Amino acid sequence: MLLLLLAACGADPTPTPTDGTASQQAPQPGPPGGNQGPPGAPQPGGPGGPGPAPDFAALAAAEDLDSSWPADIDVAVTPGAPGECSSGAAWIPAGPFLMGSESVQSGRDERPVHVVTLSGYCLDLTEVTAGAFSAWLLAEGRSPAGLDPRHLGADGAVEAGREAHPAEGVTWEEARDYCASVGGALPTEAQWEKAARGGCELGEDPAACERADLKAYPWGDEAPTCELANHQLVGPSGPSLCRSDTHPVGTHGEPGPYGHRDLAGNVWEYVADYYHPALYAGERADPGGPKAGTFRVMRGGSWNTFSTNMRAANRFSDSVLGSAVGFRCAYPTVAAALAPIPPLPTVTLSGTVRRATGTLTGRRLYVTAFDALDTGPNGMPVPGHSPAAEVMMTPGGADSQAFSIEVPANAIYFLFSALDAGTGGQKEGYISSSSSGGFGRADASVDASTDVDGLSISLGPPPGSASGGPGGGGPPR
Repeated sequence: MLLLLLAACGADPTPTPTDGTASQQAPQPGPPGGNQGPPGAPQPGGPGGPGPAPDFAALAAAEDLDSSWPADIDVAVTPGAPGECSSGAAWIPAGPFLMGSESVQSGRDERPVHVVTLSGYCLDLTEVTAGAFSAWLLAEGRSPAGLDPRHLGADGAVEAGREAHPAEGVTWEEARDYCASVGGALPTEAQWEKAARGGCELGEDPAACERADLKAYPWGDEAPTCELANHQLVGPSGPSLCRSDTHPVGTHGEPGPYGHRDLAGNVWEYVADYYHPALYAGERADPGGPKAGTFRVMRGGSWNTFSTNMRAANRFSDSVLGSAVGFRCAYPTVAAALAPIPPLPTVTLSGTVRRATGTLTGRRLYVTAFDALDTGPNGMPVPGHSPAAEVMMTPGGADSQAFSIEVPANAIYFLFSALDAGTGGQKEGYISSSSSGGFGRADASVDASTDVDGLSISLGPPPGSASGGPGGGGPPR
């Protein structure tokens, strides 16, 4: 993934003001606070010259939430009434919980920590399986609509032996419609995070919200391991897949505070809300996202994302959409209150990707946009910071190909492109190699205050080989 490539290529990992002085400013449109890198990475000797190796130890460490605790939070807790759920779901009682993070691992969009009060609701104990999703598709006469659905044929039939694995590579609309068909809905972002973090009634003092209620992960505060969650574990020498595949749902890892499984790792999970980076403020009750928008929120990380994505507060959106996204359903008792906030404004960046030698042939062609606030002085991505948007295309076989990518407006971006020569489709024994066909970056940054056309990215040789050497590509696809 990206961190391996940054280390090999000497990109500067020095943190930008994203997690420091910028936190004192008004929230800006920008990428979610996840840590999944783009499919490619800088070539050696890029602008700014080489820098020190990334601090993998910092990315592997447990999230320290001591600095996130706001001393002025003092909310009394009234125990919610017990509720009943159908088989396969668990009740989450009414009451407050603490949402967000202000740790060094958090993104700009996770702040501030604040109190959210929810009505009681039921939530599926596990992610929806590929078998259940396939049965629904076939019953509805629908074909898979995702760009890269896994475990399903073109007609929606599930591959033999994959029935108990989570549905993967679904669209938000498919997830919404499936949940509606079983009498539920996608959980709101707040409902998902309460299930992963736990309410204030579970703390040392069940009658108050306190520091002990601010849990980092579904299992508590211990740093992620391969035993706790199926993900890409970050160790002293860089990230390494715990497993190059999903686990069957509910069979691995530690449950959340109410018994839900795979709230960290396995597959990303869609929620109901539109994404907006400046959503958190004050105390909220049964909140939803904005009334309108472009991107949808994903939560929980996946088998091919980093340890920092396992954090309960971590936010991501489908502006950066790989294959490893699924869902679970909620059964709410009240309607969410949509946020009175304008939709996140977006603009479109368009241009052409060219290959220096040869043609654009292979499995996938990616164009990825990074907010300049998430890059170092040399314009290369800071390890652990997320792209703002990414598009995935099928290579057309010519020496150039047009692209168009929608990004949050009013920011400065650096654009990267990578070509997967074909190895990114492996399911077993996966070696990250999404830039195996070439990698490139636009020569200059882009001011996205309005639509921009005429951009150009030239792909040079891949920064590494598919055999797992330095510069072995981006996130598994």
